Amino acid sequence: MSVATHNLKQGEVARVSGPARIEVVSGEVLLVGNVYSKGSVLVIHELRSYSLKALAETELRVFLGSGGYFSVVDPSTEVVDDWLRVAEVVSRDLTSSRKLKVVVVGPPESGKTTLTAFIANYLRNKGLKCCIIEGDVGQEDLAMPATIALAIVSKPFIWQRELSFSEFRFVGCISPRNCSSRVIASMIDLVNHAQLRGCDAVVINTDGWVSGRDGISYKLELLRWVKPTHLVVLDEGLSNLMSSAFRGILRVIKAKPPAQPRIRSREERQRLRSEAYRRYFMNSSVRTLRVSEVGLIGAYSLNCSEISVSKLVELFPELSPITTHIVRVCKDEKELALLISGSLHIGLLEALRSELLSKYSIKLIVSNIEDLTRCLVGVVGDGMNDVGVGIIEDVRLEEGDILIKLRTPYEGPIKGLISSNIKLDEEYREIKRGE
Repeated sequence: MSVATHNLKQGEVARVSGPARIEVVSGEVLLVGNVYSKGSVLVIHELRSYSLKALAETELRVFLGSGGYFSVVDPSTEVVDDWLRVAEVVSRDLTSSRKLKVVVVGPPESGKTTLTAFIANYLRNKGLKCCIIEGDVGQEDLAMPATIALAIVSKPFIWQRELSFSEFRFVGCISPRNCSSRVIASMIDLVNHAQLRGCDAVVINTDGWVSGRDGISYKLELLRWVKPTHLVVLDEGLSNLMSSAFRGILRVIKAKPPAQPRIRSREERQRLRSEAYRRYFMNSSVRTLRVSEVGLIGAYSLNCSEISVSKLVELFPELSPITTHIVRVCKDEKELALLISGSLHIGLLEALRSELLSKYSIKLIVSNIEDLTRCLVGVVGDGMNDVGVGIIEDVRLEEGDILIKLRTPYEGPIKGLISSNIKLDEEYREIKRGE
């Protein structure tokens, strides 16, 4: 680790990229909407990069790890002054009868997370009770991926991971392309909770899906239902589009994106998600649940309208060769879903699918009970409230019931589980879920 002392003149701007630790020896600096003075210590994660501004003659002691850097830069190339303008515009619109709801949107790597933190910190420093909602399900720095979370900003922070969430909603996917309606519903629910908690301002971060017809339509729909007072946009073209769409309805503020953002690779994003999963499950334990005693939301093969195996063979004698593998059978007018144990030859399954479709116009869907292991699930408590997240560690048949071994830090009563399309290995890395 290298150590150096940097003296900044009032108004000078520096860019710092982690891993780094900064000690304010004298003076004061503005970083992510907060003012830090003598004695403050700032820690920058290795995958984060920020600009800071000296508000007075300042001396900094900077410790840099491998890959970190610190450099005084041209203020016109940085965003700190522009983001300060944005935060000031938002704060001026607060009245006793009008609470603030600020949504931040923009493309990937445009600075949404940092700008969300900047505005939240700034409003808190103005004396407002401020809440922040992390709405990027593929990132989720408050709780964990596949959720949307709410936190009350009770202290200055640089990155949302420094805060503790008070509420979250499990959506069960890490891309809004697969769960846009659940994202919108969860966002509305958490905004309502924030207002019930008396927050003067709610600042909402969003995901980076803003390209193409589907991405734009999704963002417009989200904004329509969240009904923000301010929309902050980190892209000129997108800002013009939003201004046109919400002309006379919503205040749209264009913000400057970083000129040289810290671009994270696919592997780095996956690593950050693994860190978030690992952090959440750090103090977890394994609990045993009986499928007959809990609700199962989304797991069709476990909570469907069941028929007996004998009835199945009566209806479809073609399936008699595989009855010893069948755990549960679900049927409706168009589909036949089988939950099986053990392995079946892929050729046999394809032949059965083809035969049932041609003879009965029935689509055969087969899932393996072993494929449920290591799946991420939401945990539901009383009142259908999201109370935790779990990982299914084992599924087995016992005494005519299905037993689920669930790892979760939640210790209260479990009323139900919510399925997802996410599967994690022993190191909390995402792996492809079995079909």
